[in-house]
Amino acid sequence: MKLLIIEDEAGAAAQLTAMLQAQVKGAEIMAVIDSVEEAVRYLSSRPDIDLIFLDIYLSDGISFDIFRDLRIDTPVIFTTAYDQYAIRAFELNSIDYLLKPLRAEQLQSALDKYRQRKQQVDAAMIATIRQMMGGNNSWKKNFLIPFKDRLIPVPADAFAYFETSNGIVRGIQFDKKMHHMEETLEELAEKLDPALFYRANRQYLVSRRAIVDVQYYFNGRLYLNLAVPPAEKVLVSKAKAGDFKAWMGSI
Repeated sequence: MKLLIIEDEAGAAAQLTAMLQAQVKGAEIMAVIDSVEEAVRYLSSRPDIDLIFLDIYLSDGISFDIFRDLRIDTPVIFTTAYDQYAIRAFELNSIDYLLKPLRAEQLQSALDKYRQRKQQVDAAMIATIRQMMGGNNSWKKNFLIPFKDRLIPVPADAFAYFETSNGIVRGIQFDKKMHHMEETLEELAEKLDPALFYRANRQYLVSRRAIVDVQYYFNGRLYLNLAVPPAEKVLVSKAKAGDFKAWMGSI
């Protein structure tokens, strides 16, 4: 994730940098800027930035002046010691408004909001593109399953889920028939229509039609209740929960 920090207090900038590097895998701090003038100059070049952390008071003025001079589409998380600007901040492209001193759990909550918003936007964009293109006809529609001296044709939508265990991939149909698959779970996820199948975790690839309901589970995870129950619980991690819910609601 490419991050921009706009903060005029060196200590606060250093603390935020350390917290982001601890909480965001692969975080890249593209720049640390301390003034409105420098921020306008930097952002005018349209840099490739995923998220901006922005203090309210900078060395040469108030950060809202940046938005007066530029249109900024990049999501923003405000960080400040003052709470009186919260309403104005949310009128802009703001994800969250964090009061200093920053706490790790406070920052994590803001980052989760950003990820959820991004996942919802990405899912909507994919659905729009698919609609504009009239759908993708290249997704795998059928499988030829080897059985003794024969090949059995099985439609992709006949499968409730695919699972992997000890390097063996099995496809389970809605009628509970089980087949050993030649593809890995990764290959199946690439070949099957992502509107119809979702990679819930490293072990399961599930059909949308197989999901009876979704229950909230421990530690922010989701439990998928499938029409054909597997031997183990199908859980979606807290990190993927927002993406999964966006996928479920995208069509």
